[in-house]
Amino acid sequence: MEEQVLGGNVSAAVKVGDTVRRRAGPWTPAVHALLAHLHRVGFDSAPEPLGMDERGRAVLKFIQGDVHQGWPEPMPSWIYEDDVTLVGAAHLLRRYHDLLATFTPPPDARWRIVAPGAHEVICHNDWAPYNALFDGHRPIAMLDWDSAGPGSRVWDVGLSAYTWVPLYPKLDSSNNPVVPLPMRASRLARFCAAYRGVEPSEVLETLVEQLRFLADFIQAEADAGDPGFAKLAAWNVPARTREHAALIRDQTHLLLG
Repeated sequence: MEEQVLGGNVSAAVKVGDTVRRRAGPWTPAVHALLAHLHRVGFDSAPEPLGMDERGRAVLKFIQGDVHQGWPEPMPSWIYEDDVTLVGAAHLLRRYHDLLATFTPPPDARWRIVAPGAHEVICHNDWAPYNALFDGHRPIAMLDWDSAGPGSRVWDVGLSAYTWVPLYPKLDSSNNPVVPLPMRASRLARFCAAYRGVEPSEVLETLVEQLRFLADFIQAEADAGDPGFAKLAAWNVPARTREHAALIRDQTHLLLG
């Protein structure tokens, strides 16, 4: 029997026994190579790839944990208040990035998202509370790797900070919380310190560019007929994302204290 799995908005996922089945794409072999590497080096905070099923879906090992989707019910307030949660998210991202030192992508790797600029790591590209598994208030696993692709460390830190701090600059129909500016500034500094080696100023500069890039990417994928991104476009995500980029640019001096 298939059970709907919460987590993520783009790739439909169902639980079958002790596995999760997801819609596959041209990026799936590269993503599975990445996840297989993580499994080999002992990173148990990502699902183990188990190949493909008879319907052409990607098969991943199910990981037990709590999921908080943030829709239709809002995220629990502690996600944006508890230091254990914020620091844990930064530490998981840093540990993942560091384990890529011995990863060599397949020569024919096709990635769904290739970030502009330096390619230091394979970015997760959507490390957010809605793509996390929790044990209490502590994030213990990173889900939804379909958007993984080459980019810089700060590129991956940028979008992660955007969703974990969070850096949402205004209330809108997305159900996302907005925390006071001083709290955003202090939590951004804490996230960067926990990750180590990146400064809030470079994160904010990168994030503005990143949000514009992602807005264009989402719209292009929706226009090309991708059902997951079509859903995001129908929710007006590209326009909201561009607006957030402009507002974060204007608030940068306040977010840097």
